Amino acid sequence: MRILRILLLPLCIANLAVAQEKFSLASAQDYALDHAYGVQIAQLEIDRAKQIYRQNLAYGLPQASASGQYIYNVELGALVTDFDGNGILEELVFGTDYQAQAGVAVNQLIFDGSYVVGLMAAKVLKEGAAIGMEQSKAELKREVAKAYHLSLLSEESINVLKANEGYLADLAFEMQKMNEAGLVSKADADQMMLNYNNIKNTLRYAEGQAKVAKMLLKLQMGFPVEKELLLVDNMEDLVVNAAVASTMANIAFDPTSSVDYMGMANQVEGAELQLLNQRLGFLPTIGVTYQNNIQYMSEKANIFSDNAVDIPSSLVAGNINIPLFTSGNGHAKVQEARIQRDQAIIGLQQMEDGLVIQHAALVNDFHQGIAEYLAQKQSVSLAKRIRDQRRLEYKEGMTSSMELTQSEAQYQEALQAKFMAAQNALDTKSELEYLMTKQEQK
Repeated sequence: MRILRILLLPLCIANLAVAQEKFSLASAQDYALDHAYGVQIAQLEIDRAKQIYRQNLAYGLPQASASGQYIYNVELGALVTDFDGNGILEELVFGTDYQAQAGVAVNQLIFDGSYVVGLMAAKVLKEGAAIGMEQSKAELKREVAKAYHLSLLSEESINVLKANEGYLADLAFEMQKMNEAGLVSKADADQMMLNYNNIKNTLRYAEGQAKVAKMLLKLQMGFPVEKELLLVDNMEDLVVNAAVASTMANIAFDPTSSVDYMGMANQVEGAELQLLNQRLGFLPTIGVTYQNNIQYMSEKANIFSDNAVDIPSSLVAGNINIPLFTSGNGHAKVQEARIQRDQAIIGLQQMEDGLVIQHAALVNDFHQGIAEYLAQKQSVSLAKRIRDQRRLEYKEGMTSSMELTQSEAQYQEALQAKFMAAQNALDTKSELEYLMTKQEQK
């Protein structure tokens, strides 16, 4: 049995390695770009825009249709009149019991202002779908980064809490022994045990939060929820790399190149085309139609019999539709489209100004976030030294249990502040990366 377990051990290890996948922040973002739901939807929107363009294009190309009809006259119609002029009405039955007809019609649009605008609008729609894909990718990378930061910080917080749990467990056990020896009071020993119980509860809650954070990351990535996902980056390296390697804060920002601005500009272009479409509505619509028909008439059900009569006909017609008077409806539509166009232009200008302000704020927040993290990191070192010193002083009877507890709480607060500073700095970097998406590609 033992030999069987030894033989199966490598297989179990291999299966565990397959079940777990390791991701850095960059690889998690790359994975998301291939698997996330939002990108898949954006790609389908591009495909839909292509089909809309083809529909609009086909509208101006020749359109052909065929029709057919087979008729059995249950009762033929009659013409009633006074044929002899004697005041007596007589019936004249006409037609045949069976009729059939077939025809082919071909229509060709010569000019329609809406068709021209429709082609232009379909092109704008295709461009908008492509911009939407860029926005979706940029937003996805930002959201994956934030989820990765949260999950990573949750894991590192658990590691710190476990270390502190062990530290407080030793201290609580030590103080219980000191109480039994009469060196410390029962209240001091109980206080330290209370601190230990509190951190155990905090650790249990943090482990639950870490699971939720990991599930959120999987959702953003499009990663199977049931599979295990391991993070290979660490908080310290991400923050240091953000501070040292990032040059985004020094890049001259052009708001007109941001994905948000480009999306709004695409909407303005669509509003311009809507205005043009209303203006071209005053022009005539011109088309050409060709029809070729044949009619069969017979007294028998077989319309192709020798006794049947076929009557062919064909025509070519030119069509023109000229709008003359709409009681001001057309003019009002033009004015409405112009107002919507002007609203879109104002919104675009507002967005441009807002992006400039947003960029300046993010750059400032980014620098402040890095500085805050470095300061909090130093505070953690100081708080740890104070805590350790208080423990030595307490053993020597130089400080109270209250001061020892306060130093421990101060250390925990410094750790949490450090984690929050790291998350804020990294999330701000992600926001700045989103804003600078197209800038970086220049």
